[in-house]
Amino acid sequence: MKLLRVTACICALLASVSRMAAAQPVAVPVTALADQVFVSGREVRFEHLGSFRGAPVVRVDDPGLGSMLEILGAKMQFQPGTRFVVFTRADGTLITFTVGSNALSVDDSSRAMPFGPFYQGTQLYIPLQPLTTGLGLYERHFHQAFAFSPQIVSVQRRVGQQRTIVEIIASAPLTWRSSLGGPPKHPALVLTFPGFANAAGSHVTLGGREAKAASLTQQGPPGFPITTLTIEVMHGVKYAAHRVGGSSQMALVLAHNEKDLALSTVAIAPAVHISAMPTAPPTQAPTPVPTPAPTVVPSPAARGAVATAAPVPTAVPAPQVGGSPSPVPSGAEEPGAQVSPGPSPSPLQKITDIFVTDTTDASRITLAVTGPVSFEWHRLAAPDNRFWIDISAAALIGPARDIAVKLPQVRSVKISQHLITPDHVVRVIIDPSQPVDVVIGAIQGAPNQLGIEIHASPPPVDAPQSGIGMMQAPAQTAAPNVAVTPGPKHADLIVIDPGHGGNDPGAMNQQYGLVESHLTLAISQKLKADLQHAGWRVVLTRDGDYEVGDPNGDDHQELQARCDVANAAGARLFISVHINSSVSSAPSGLTTYYWRPADRSFAQTVQAAAVRATGAGDDGVMREAFYVTRHTVMPAVLIENTYLSNAHDASLLTQSWFIDRIAAGIAQGVKDYTGGPPSS
Repeated sequence: MKLLRVTACICALLASVSRMAAAQPVAVPVTALADQVFVSGREVRFEHLGSFRGAPVVRVDDPGLGSMLEILGAKMQFQPGTRFVVFTRADGTLITFTVGSNALSVDDSSRAMPFGPFYQGTQLYIPLQPLTTGLGLYERHFHQAFAFSPQIVSVQRRVGQQRTIVEIIASAPLTWRSSLGGPPKHPALVLTFPGFANAAGSHVTLGGREAKAASLTQQGPPGFPITTLTIEVMHGVKYAAHRVGGSSQMALVLAHNEKDLALSTVAIAPAVHISAMPTAPPTQAPTPVPTPAPTVVPSPAARGAVATAAPVPTAVPAPQVGGSPSPVPSGAEEPGAQVSPGPSPSPLQKITDIFVTDTTDASRITLAVTGPVSFEWHRLAAPDNRFWIDISAAALIGPARDIAVKLPQVRSVKISQHLITPDHVVRVIIDPSQPVDVVIGAIQGAPNQLGIEIHASPPPVDAPQSGIGMMQAPAQTAAPNVAVTPGPKHADLIVIDPGHGGNDPGAMNQQYGLVESHLTLAISQKLKADLQHAGWRVVLTRDGDYEVGDPNGDDHQELQARCDVANAAGARLFISVHINSSVSSAPSGLTTYYWRPADRSFAQTVQAAAVRATGAGDDGVMREAFYVTRHTVMPAVLIENTYLSNAHDASLLTQSWFIDRIAAGIAQGVKDYTGGPPSS
């Protein structure tokens, strides 16, 4: 797992270009603005608040900006003379401004601004309202005054075996008051969040076990709103509020038994289907100016690092934490310079698949692409340590994904389609817990594969904080000297596992004469036909009413036998088909389970498509340690297709058209996730 590093001379050239471009400021007329600014009800005094094109702007070194960020629990990272200003919100959201671009980056999405940040002399100004929108603030403008308030941006439900958790996320450190009251038969739990506006919708369904539903309302004056969360809890339910994942998040636990109120007692499935993003006030924004980084043409020095006839990959070293001023990508527009990005180095390429290879001290993420691509990377200084890679002129096939790596120093890796206009840009965000070294480049001996290697060791002391690179298909030789870990043996093969069978019939509904093992086989056989029609090769773990493993074996042996079918075949995907059941007749709908974090997007995509196709209730996507999703080596999901214990669901399961729709929905989910089978 070795990738060739770009030489130090390229880093020096990048730094030189950065200094030369930064020395060309453009005079920009900024008029002083005397408006007052209130944040969370407190006045914040700005020394360098101005007006540009009728909108407020602020200097990045203004003490008032620092005071505002402190109130909100946010941080700013910026080095004078460079073109990037990065803010980290209290909930971890990353907000990036780029000089010369009117596209504001918020995590893996982009939104237009009326104008971008700019230099006046040596001082950098940023537009205030796009910043406050990115920070998740509620804005009100009065006569000669701005009032900004943090918001409740998300309310999500999580379900455990013995309790319900309501997870609340805000854009700033949370404060709240709680009370439980009302009639004994219809108690209500009320939480108030003073100083917080509501951007999380008005209603959340909570399932009916510990609580029926929650409603959100906003009251109070515009400069100091108060959001109230009212929950209809069941009789005898107790609650506990925990601050989790940082000061801006809380988990409200609802349970009948006090021992279930502690967060560490029960594994909880990640919330996926009840959420709301912060809303932004409407702005009249022109067409975004192209961000120069993704469309830049590498300098001659950078081109010299691209793989030539020798079978070695191009690679770029990871950026350095701290140290001297950050160099910036060669050829990119700098503070004060006119924007004139070069043409994209190649037509639009597709990222068709993603594989992960782990060793004891490194993890490699391999992106299968249809042709050469260029990329730019940036890294934040400690203690954040996050960095991102923007791949230009690239389209991600399938939904955004969370990628699981085994390197303990890495908290998460996410890949998404960051931009579609003015250029297609795929972004990879790596969130390490400490400084790690990253190397990027084409993988030797594997044409059209881009490798991103994350090493447990810290980066070199003299490594830069940003850079560019270009991947070209390496020259082919008879014996490449670097081993390439392939993806699945058969990228066009899917294994379907009809749950239960033989001596294990699964759940039953005697009233309707339904047996789970018979239904799962019927769904799986129809799903197989649908996938084959789409061009996939498909293997069933069983095609009759029998055990897959030894009939006299235990459950462990039976489940492992099902995993062995998929693992030995080298399948690309594994889908386990089941029908749910409950001691209560109330639960209904479809639920999709996964185990590995990287498989969550697969589960979400299948769940969404199956719900659309069947019209059945959406019971969510959950993380559970089912044997078959833990012991298969490819992306794996287990889908529970409605409830035999629910009369309405059971009546649907007696209809062949409904069986067909379940299969069609899962097949559509596979298509949405993969983009379809690889072309022959």
